Amino acid sequence: MWHQRLRKSALAVALALAGMSSAGANSADNGFSGGVTPSRFEMRGEQGQLLRKSLKIYNLGARPQQFNVKTVDWRFSAAGEISFQEPLAADSCRQWVRLERHRINVVPDPQRPRNFRFEIQVPEGELDRECRFAIMIESLDGDYAANFAQGAVKMPISGRIAVIVYLGVGDVAPEIEIGSIAVGRDSKSGFPSLEVVNRGSAHGRLDADLTAADAEGNRVRLSIATSPILPGQQRQLLLTPQEQKELVYPVHITGKVFTDKGSATIDQTLHTNRRSLLATK
Repeated sequence: MWHQRLRKSALAVALALAGMSSAGANSADNGFSGGVTPSRFEMRGEQGQLLRKSLKIYNLGARPQQFNVKTVDWRFSAAGEISFQEPLAADSCRQWVRLERHRINVVPDPQRPRNFRFEIQVPEGELDRECRFAIMIESLDGDYAANFAQGAVKMPISGRIAVIVYLGVGDVAPEIEIGSIAVGRDSKSGFPSLEVVNRGSAHGRLDADLTAADAEGNRVRLSIATSPILPGQQRQLLLTPQEQKELVYPVHITGKVFTDKGSATIDQTLHTNRRSLLATK
């Protein structure tokens, strides 16, 4: 038996470059030229069950790359901020996880990804709960040129991609309650936001079919943030437009918000003295 496999389900969130910025087209310029598919896994399991999965790691650069693979715990705040920690968290389930190996080489060919296996052994007698961890894939290539005021300097730069893992053990499910919509609760944007609470035992996500009509007759379709709502969390999810439009308040928002178990009807007028430019594309 290959004693280095990983256990557990995964939903992948990509991060790159010595920090937590999203992996993008310029990641190779910052010391990381890898990719991972699928973008996420979400799994269910029972007590005593062995779960096996695999993901593909790509080298999108021009030379062979070496990657370090490990598990970490993660937290996702009510404000939508993710953080990682290597020491085992108090509620960690990383002990259930076995990785195929901890260091791999990947050839520079987008048609030849490295298949990476992992497994999760759910303990007998484990309580029903949602297990969450991340598989962190880090580039081991160092000595990349960085430009400083004095000129180009060689220094190690570590890029990484995190695959977020969810595993629902036993009878767990989200139970999301939809609250009201308000303006300006998000200090950075001032966009309308929807209050939600997850009173269940597993994470959930929302979808929406909403339309905003303003005082001048403009109509804009709105999208809702699709980031996870963890058990016990109370969050404000931004409502952003699907096209650029300046809305004049009062604004009337109608439509439906969809949860894992059904939908909630929204029919609410927002009053404010500000003109809010809702502009995303």
